[in-house]
Amino acid sequence: MRGLLLSFVVGAAACSAKPRRAFPIGVVGPVSPRVAAEARRLGLATAEAAPAGAAAIAAASPLEGGGESTLDWARLRLEGARAAAGGAGGVYFRLPSVPDGRDLLDFPEEWQAVARVARELVLMRPVVEGGESAALPFSVPAGLEGRAWMFEGRVYVLLVNPSGRLLPLDDGAFAGRRALFAVRSDARQDLPSCPGGHCLPPGGVLWLEGRLGASGTP
Repeated sequence: MRGLLLSFVVGAAACSAKPRRAFPIGVVGPVSPRVAAEARRLGLATAEAAPAGAAAIAAASPLEGGGESTLDWARLRLEGARAAAGGAGGVYFRLPSVPDGRDLLDFPEEWQAVARVARELVLMRPVVEGGESAALPFSVPAGLEGRAWMFEGRVYVLLVNPSGRLLPLDDGAFAGRRALFAVRSDARQDLPSCPGGHCLPPGGVLWLEGRLGASGTP
């Protein structure tokens, strides 16, 4: 699944027209040369501060004394997705401070949490930058945040649940659409059941890709 998506993104980025908007993704420093090089490898920018209009997300508390931080990749994913759904002009992760003489790559679990979330946003950046804003192709319950784009003949939908409760989606919302960054392409196989369909759990993020040429509700 991830390989298919990566192939799609590389191909789309190569043949797409000039992006409609900028959606930079990066880390806020200061960062060591080693971290800067790894960030570039992932397609991330580095800066001393997030640009105007971009969401600045604190990755974690300081790694005092070389111990573990309170970093939670699920929270980072939720906040990054909310920024994309809310129309932010990019996402920048503020890295935790580390003891003198060390950098975040010396704390692999912390760096991997940031990298995992950033990689997902980087893969979807062509859609966010080059897609034409579209109406959500199905209704969503109050409390659920969503955004849709038409890109390269497909409708992409991003759903985010920042609430503390399960939020239901009618099963028709999933027909003809595959889940990205998920264990199974059919979201109904991963999401918990609830009356009338399936629910996006608290803190949940769901990217859906529509069929080529399909622009509305199946």
